[in-house]
Amino acid sequence: MVNWDEVFKFALSRECSRVAYSREWPPEQRRIRGFIIYNVYDPPDVKLEDYTLSFTGLVEGEVKVSYIDILAKLPCVDLTADFHCVTGWSVSSVSWRGVRVKDIAPRPLNNAKYALVIGADGYTTNIPIDALMEDTTIVAYAMNGSILSKDHGFPLRLVVPSRYGWKSAKYVKEVRFIEEAQLGYWEALGYHDNGDPWLEERFRGIEEHRPRRGVKVEK
Repeated sequence: MVNWDEVFKFALSRECSRVAYSREWPPEQRRIRGFIIYNVYDPPDVKLEDYTLSFTGLVEGEVKVSYIDILAKLPCVDLTADFHCVTGWSVSSVSWRGVRVKDIAPRPLNNAKYALVIGADGYTTNIPIDALMEDTTIVAYAMNGSILSKDHGFPLRLVVPSRYGWKSAKYVKEVRFIEEAQLGYWEALGYHDNGDPWLEERFRGIEEHRPRRGVKVEK
């Protein structure tokens, strides 16, 4: 039986390399103090002993990494980055801890141009391979010095500082390498396939929104 309190304590205390994603403020974004939490599906209940992150699809060899290995064995990174939501709010200098995607993902085949990121709750989003493999794109297990809460994606979430926040999928379970962009949840509703905040790539020419099931504002 895994003593998860001890695993979490070790994961938060071990030495990690530091990296920052630092750029000018993107257009039409306002700073707020706390996150606005959106849930389109219910946060999943998972068995941590069995939880794995899989890399599948157009790769040289599929890879499956256990949750405990991500927390306790693989080289970790402390990432500081601003978080930008497509709806126009941003939180400055969020601190994340996790592992770089490029350090655990298999080598993609030449025809792989996108990845479809799949959450344990059923959420999906697509992301270009070059953004997925940036030095500052991580699979995070902690935020601001604490293990992720369910609101923020426990047990694992993707963090992609170079893209709007909907690309940083919570409860990440699978990353599937694909040849062409496959529409994820928000992309199917008109959101942009690339989602670069500095280019204001919010929508694909239309502004279509589905009501969110839950919204929570942090104090």
